[in-house]
Amino acid sequence: MKKLLLLISLVSQAAWAQVDYQAGILSADLKENAHAVVRRHETVFTVKSAGEGHLRIRSVVTVLDEQGDDHAKKQVWYDKLSKVINFEGALYDGNGKLIKKLKKTDIEDYSSYSDYNLFDDNRFKSATFPKQPTYPYTVEFIVETTERNLMAYPTWIPQDEQHLSIEQAMFTVNMPAGLGLRYKQMNIPTPVAEEAAANGGKTYVWKLANIPAVEFEPLSPPAREQLPIVYTAPTEFEVQDYKGKITSWSDVGRFYHILNDGRDRIPDDLRQRVIELTKNETTTSGKVKKLYQFLQEQTRYVSVQLGIGGWQTIEAEKVAVSKYGDCKALTNYTKALLKAAGVTAHPALVRAGDNEPDALTDFPSFQFNHIILCVPDGRDTLFLECTDGHNPAGYVSDFTGNRHVLLILPEGSRLVKTPAYRPIDNLQQRRITVKVTEQGDATADVLTRYTGLQQDVYASALHRLNRDDQRSWLLKRIRIPAFELNKFAYKELPGAIPSVTENLDLTVRRWATTSGTRLFLPLNLMSALGQATPLTQPRKAPVDLGSSYDYEDSDTITYQLPKGYSPEYQIEPMTIESKFGRYSAKFAVDGGQITYIRKVTMHRGRFPATAYAEWVDFRKKVAKADRAQMVFVKN
Repeated sequence: MKKLLLLISLVSQAAWAQVDYQAGILSADLKENAHAVVRRHETVFTVKSAGEGHLRIRSVVTVLDEQGDDHAKKQVWYDKLSKVINFEGALYDGNGKLIKKLKKTDIEDYSSYSDYNLFDDNRFKSATFPKQPTYPYTVEFIVETTERNLMAYPTWIPQDEQHLSIEQAMFTVNMPAGLGLRYKQMNIPTPVAEEAAANGGKTYVWKLANIPAVEFEPLSPPAREQLPIVYTAPTEFEVQDYKGKITSWSDVGRFYHILNDGRDRIPDDLRQRVIELTKNETTTSGKVKKLYQFLQEQTRYVSVQLGIGGWQTIEAEKVAVSKYGDCKALTNYTKALLKAAGVTAHPALVRAGDNEPDALTDFPSFQFNHIILCVPDGRDTLFLECTDGHNPAGYVSDFTGNRHVLLILPEGSRLVKTPAYRPIDNLQQRRITVKVTEQGDATADVLTRYTGLQQDVYASALHRLNRDDQRSWLLKRIRIPAFELNKFAYKELPGAIPSVTENLDLTVRRWATTSGTRLFLPLNLMSALGQATPLTQPRKAPVDLGSSYDYEDSDTITYQLPKGYSPEYQIEPMTIESKFGRYSAKFAVDGGQITYIRKVTMHRGRFPATAYAEWVDFRKKVAKADRAQMVFVKN
């Protein structure tokens, strides 16, 4: 009976997997708003034991236009703990006729080595079909890998981008007897099917069919909240003789602690140097700042990814000699320096990246890609980005700010939040003096102070670009129709919230326009906001204003007019209030001198879809106010 059921199951799977490669049979619903259609997507993950698994992915995609051509490319990553055992591909024309099959010589093998990856066993195989002269066409790839690092199981995202529809997709996970599967599914219309397997294990199957393409609306939530996705994770795993389990965040932290415990010893001569450096510091924050500066001056970031080295740090003693390390090594090294100074610190695992979503707090697993250091200090807590060569101690920017991190503690790890920077932290304070000629040309002296998240890009340019490249970069950022950059200068100011000051000397051509005896002067020289993307159809997704909308801009511009001009009329002060922020502008006239003061405060937040119309209206009013101009008449 078991053999009969298995045969029926295999026949059913084979029937489901049949593909008609003809593009002409696709329904209009699947082609609507799509650049490509997933005809079949089959992922089968078979766990053989706590330390070994097999992954097979077959994808068949019909490309409808040039913007879908990326589906004709395939990259397969592997490392010391994984192996590519099969890589096939085929190309079909719009009628389903085979054009080409991949040969071994068509598949290239590359190292992922880069200038910051000194030691790295990550590699990838890559294949690309030649660009096709006509559309549609269909590509098929079959990839099989063996996995010997089962700390993490696959995440299934068959519809991994907008403008991509799905005809059929299936995800199967085969678990052996004695090992459990944990999973979290999002935006999956049907529940998982669970079946007992003949070997005493269990099989889990997720299916999708006829999923239309989506187009992300402006300011919509992260893709994972809108697309079908299944996260999977083990309950027990093995990797390179290390064993672990995951049923809670404490389990995740315990494994990381065991993996790295005892690696924070430093040489005695370095210990004495630490004591000497911090002997006059009486506070924890003082010691942290002193040793963080020492770290920045003495070490550099180099990624090291070798097997379990993706999670296990290099010993602090070795970093002390080599003067380099990856995020784990530099964090562990900093922890060791602080320990020598009598300061307790704890590693904190984080999902880092300016555009990375926060960790899924209800799904304990190895979701992290980075590590920072947490230093408790009474009611205050400092987080240290140990790979950064210039930011002050305690500033984590948008790279790791305002998200959950897993604090690694010997007695039990837990999730905590990193600092969120408010509008008062993220300032742009600008003072401009402008002299206007009768022809409408102008010269402008601009002094701007950027703080917090608004200074990040300027500090990065200061440290990563030479003088000529800084000038080219700056020319692209100045939003004035016609100008010349005569001089520019930058200066960094350290602090808990770092800042950068910018000095510009500009010549602006035809900023004001003349008509007879009148002079038309736009008031907002550099900070005008544009309108939001208008609605073209009913809004579906919530409005998600992220950290880039948590800021405060203020401009004070003094215009010196040519002699003999006076305002034709006065402009009344303006205030625009909204749930999203506040805008104000006012003007003062003193003889031939005009002072324009503008201030915008914005707030991050998640709002219902119906609020988007209010957002468009708010931005429309602000944009109109920012286009205000005064008219002057020559006496």
